[in-house]
Amino acid sequence: MTHSSTIFKTYLSLGISFVTLFLCSINIQAQTRITHQKGLPIPVNEDIIQARVFAAACAPATALRDLEWNNVRALIENGGTLWYDRAIDKGAHMVPKDEGVSVVYGGALWLGGISPDQQLKLAAVKYRNSGNDFWPGPLTNTGEAEVSESTCQQYDHFTVSYRSDAMRHRQYHDAVAAGTDEEDFPEGYIMPPYFSDYPAHGSPALEQDFYLAPFLDYNGNGEYDPNNGDYPWYDFLQQIDCKERRREDIVPLYGDQNYYWIFNDKGNIHSESQGEPIGMEIRAQAFVFSTNDEINNMTFYNYVLINQGTQTLTETYFAQWVDSDLGGHVDDYVGCDVRRGLGYSYNGDQFDEATSYSLGYGLHPPAMGVDFFEGPYQDADGYDNPLTTNFSDAVDSLGIPYEGIGIGYGDGIIDNERYGMRKFLYYNWNYGVNGQPTISSHYYNYMRGFWKNNQRMAYGGDGINVSTGADLDIAADYMFPGDTDPHRWGTNGINVDDWSEFETGNPSG
Repeated sequence: MTHSSTIFKTYLSLGISFVTLFLCSINIQAQTRITHQKGLPIPVNEDIIQARVFAAACAPATALRDLEWNNVRALIENGGTLWYDRAIDKGAHMVPKDEGVSVVYGGALWLGGISPDQQLKLAAVKYRNSGNDFWPGPLTNTGEAEVSESTCQQYDHFTVSYRSDAMRHRQYHDAVAAGTDEEDFPEGYIMPPYFSDYPAHGSPALEQDFYLAPFLDYNGNGEYDPNNGDYPWYDFLQQIDCKERRREDIVPLYGDQNYYWIFNDKGNIHSESQGEPIGMEIRAQAFVFSTNDEINNMTFYNYVLINQGTQTLTETYFAQWVDSDLGGHVDDYVGCDVRRGLGYSYNGDQFDEATSYSLGYGLHPPAMGVDFFEGPYQDADGYDNPLTTNFSDAVDSLGIPYEGIGIGYGDGIIDNERYGMRKFLYYNWNYGVNGQPTISSHYYNYMRGFWKNNQRMAYGGDGINVSTGADLDIAADYMFPGDTDPHRWGTNGINVDDWSEFETGNPSG
C-alpha cells in the first residue's frame, strides 16, 4: 500500500508485478440478504441494490480476457478485478498456464483519500459478487468528472497490442521515408487491423481528454493516424529516461503483449465499498514478456490514475488487494519482505493439497509474490530525498532505508522519488475487527495499517490481540516481515524480534 496526495488533474502512475514466488497493501442499514462466496456469507445492502436498478447510469462492466502470452494464464476484468473467474467461483492466475493450478484466488485495486471538507472518498472492490465501484470509460475533464451510459458501453473492452507489431510498423514507415520499402518489404506490408481502432483520442465534444492511449506521433501533427506512421507507443527506441520522467509525462505501453483499458469510479453508486466516489479515471495496462528466465512466470500491471474532479485529496492511499490462495488454500501463510518491497504467500508444508476451489501443486509447491515496484510520486519538496540506512536521516529527510521500497531516492535527481510498499497486512475470513471490510472506512483503514475499529496494527501475534503476542505499544507498518527489516523501518526505529505468521502459531490457510 502506498500513500500520497492527489490533486485535481494530477497524473499518477503505479507499476505492479505479479511474481510466482503476496502484497502490497459493519453497520448495514435496511434489510439485508445473503449471497455466498467461498463458503462465507456476504451481506448485501438492499437499498444499494434498488438504487442500482433505478439509476440511469452505467451497467457493470462485462469485458474479460485471459492474459496468456508467456507461461501464465491470468484473467483480467474491466470492473477493477483481477485473477478471479466469477462464472465458476475459482482463482484464475494459472502458473504454469497449462496445468490449471492458480497461485491466487483474486485481486483488485483499492484507492481512497480525504477531501477538503474532511470526507472520505474511496473506490474498492474484491470479487464484484456483492457490488461494483468501477465502470468502463473515461470521465469528463471539466471538473464534474461524469460518464454517460453510452461511453461506458463503448469502452467495455480491452485493446490488445504487440510490441513486435509496433516495431514492424515503424520499420516499414522508416523504409518508406528512406525509399527502401520495396527492398526491405518485398512482399509488401499490411497494417494490423487493431491499429485503426486504437483508443488514442477521447471526444472533445463529450468533454473527454483528447489524448488517451499513448501513441507515437510519427509525423508530429498531434493526431493519431496509423496510415501515416503513427502506432501504439512502445518505447523500443528508448526515448524515455525513467529517472527523469515526471508525473505529467505520457506513460508508454509496456511488455511484449499488452492489454489496455480505461475505467472510472463515477459510473454508478459504489455498491461494493459504499464509498463516496472520487472522480478518478484509470488508464490501465496488463502486460507480459516472453522470455527464458523468471520473467516468463510473471505478469505486470500499470495504472495511470487521473483525478478528473475538482477536489484535492490528501492522505491518499493506493493498494493492491490480493486473496492469495496458493493452489489449495487450506495450508497457506503470508508474509512480506520489507527490503524488497514484496508481499508473498507460501505453503505451510511441503505438499499442497487440492481443494474444491483449486487443484494443488503437490510436492514442493512454489511461493507467490506481488511487488509494488513503481508507486505514486512523493510530494515534491525540492530535494533529492536520500537512500540511507541511518534511520533518523531517512525519517527527517523523507527518504528510505531500503532500495526495494521506492525508486529515485539518492540518485542525484530532485523530486523523482516514487513510493514502494509502505504497508502490508492481512485480514481474517470473518466479520471481526480484523475481518472482512464491509464499508468504506474499513477499506481505508486497512490501506493505512489500521483495523476496522480504528486500532493501529500492533507488532507481533495477530497484530491486534495481546493474547496472541501482539504488543499494543508498538505500531507496525508491515505484518509478518520476518527478519527483513533490520533497520526497524516498520516500527519507527523500535527494536523488535522477528515476526512471521508461521512462528506466531497461526493455523495455515
